Amino acid sequence: MDEQKTALQRLGSRFTAILLAIAAVLVVLEFIFHRHGEVAAEDFPLFPALFGFLAFLFIVQVGKWLRVMIMRDEDYYDD
Repeated sequence: MDEQKTALQRLGSRFTAILLAIAAVLVVLEFIFHRHGEVAAEDFPLFPALFGFLAFLFIVQVGKWLRVMIMRDEDYYDD
């Protein structure tokens, strides 16, 4: 069992390193190549990453609000 755990940890470490390397390459390429956006805001550096992160935060916050609005008591169907 320990062999599987260490193998999975190594795989996770390698996968994380690969993802970080890809992210670093994309950040460097962001400043080398010019993107042609539909609107002026899209021409700012790292705009897609910032927009995606803000969209993620918005979706998580709306999910929290929906949970509060829609949540029922545990014994809702027992009544």
